[in-house]
Amino acid sequence: MGALVWLLRILDLVIVGYVTVFFLINLRFVLVSYRRIRRELVAELVRPASLSERDAFLPVVSLLVPAYNEEVTIVESLKSQLRLRYPAYEIVICNDGSKDRTVEVLLSAFPFVPAVLERASGLDTAAVRGMWECRTGLPDNVKRMVLIDKENGGKADALNASTSVAVGEFVTSMDADSLLVPDALLLAVRKVMESPDDTVAVGVQVGLSNGSIIREGEVKELALPGSLIGKLQIVEYMRSFAKGRTALSEDNAVLILSGVFALIRRDVLFEVGGFLTRHVRSRICIEYCSEGAHTVCEDMEIVVRLHRYLLDKGRPGRIVCLPFAVTWTEAPENYRDLGKQRARWYRGLWEVMSYHRAMLLRPRFRQIGLFAMPYQLVFEALAPPIECIGYLLLVLTVLFGALSGKALLAFLGLAMAMNFCLSTLSIVLCTFSARPGRGLPGAASLVPYPRARDAVELVLVGFLSNLGYRQYLVFWQLRGLYDFLKGKKGWDKFGRKGFAQAATAARA
Repeated sequence: MGALVWLLRILDLVIVGYVTVFFLINLRFVLVSYRRIRRELVAELVRPASLSERDAFLPVVSLLVPAYNEEVTIVESLKSQLRLRYPAYEIVICNDGSKDRTVEVLLSAFPFVPAVLERASGLDTAAVRGMWECRTGLPDNVKRMVLIDKENGGKADALNASTSVAVGEFVTSMDADSLLVPDALLLAVRKVMESPDDTVAVGVQVGLSNGSIIREGEVKELALPGSLIGKLQIVEYMRSFAKGRTALSEDNAVLILSGVFALIRRDVLFEVGGFLTRHVRSRICIEYCSEGAHTVCEDMEIVVRLHRYLLDKGRPGRIVCLPFAVTWTEAPENYRDLGKQRARWYRGLWEVMSYHRAMLLRPRFRQIGLFAMPYQLVFEALAPPIECIGYLLLVLTVLFGALSGKALLAFLGLAMAMNFCLSTLSIVLCTFSARPGRGLPGAASLVPYPRARDAVELVLVGFLSNLGYRQYLVFWQLRGLYDFLKGKKGWDKFGRKGFAQAATAARA
């Protein structure tokens, strides 16, 4: 019995060390992110990206819009894209075998005409059923709008089909239900122009539109949602983007750019074989991931593959994540849909880690193999099982007398305090206002909620996330791990209210 007590105490210390190391690494992320965010905000105040709106030397961009059952959001999303301030871009929509009226809604909303468009070779996809093109009734800077209708093959397959007809130097991976701010492309391309030879991809922070007033494809009034589940997800997004990805971007170690919006060099995308799907036959995809491999986490997989390819070839290349919330999306508003979404994300994480496990702890892959991949494995992929084991160990140590009740409460309090601290600091990063300097007017923040009490409310929500919400997500993540071990590949898409309905509800 004495040996068991000592073993439990040692395991408890391991759990305490695990939590402490996680906190210290993320505290560094906060400090790095603060410097980066303040620098970006001041740069935008001093020289706004909008000043480049007429710059004819900026590269042409192709917005790729994969759509599956998006009839309630697609038109509002496209309206936001048609208002972008950018010299020259095109929009390529791919209906991925929707079961609703997505194609009919698009054909009635815009003057599309049937077309036969040339497709670049190299990206195999599911069968295309039809193509339409629209060149009239568009803003002058929008060169054309293309609609592709194809058999269902998944989001990655739809992105590949769109890439094959795109003509832009850069393409965007995005969702059909996302809303872009007018300066979205200018902000993203500005990072490219700062280092045009090195930058291969640019991501952004994603904001949640739940509760906000949206009209004509634009967020007119930013507000918090009325539901607790919506507010909890806002805090999560702030932690993930403002703290995590912004800091990792400084080390060129970011492994995921949100599929809601990311800018990628089209030529490099072709070099690595496009987004991973069962239809892809490129040599790089087969060599890295095996033939027929596919994943529900295509936004992470393509970033990891880009890193791996560039490091393999010894080529320079940076993948940058901007802290600005330049795109808005709708989060699930019920707990079952949220759970299914997180199970899918977690399953996708394991899929990507499995495909690219050869990078792990390999010095030739530098910051990716020696830090980013191990961090994802230890503190993201293994976190839910470790958290469950930690709860079980705490119960056993109390039952066997290895830990007093006061020590148990102290440990739980420490863990909650660390989590609350990271949530609060992330909220501060997103809502604090930076100023350009002494004597210069103006101020800016990443997520400019109009009321100070909104930030206070989010801080309170960050505390409440410890009491049941985290444990609920862990349950669904473990289900995602079970699905991964079973080989499940389904998407589990959740239903959306639509931006127009959301705006009506917010006004009410």
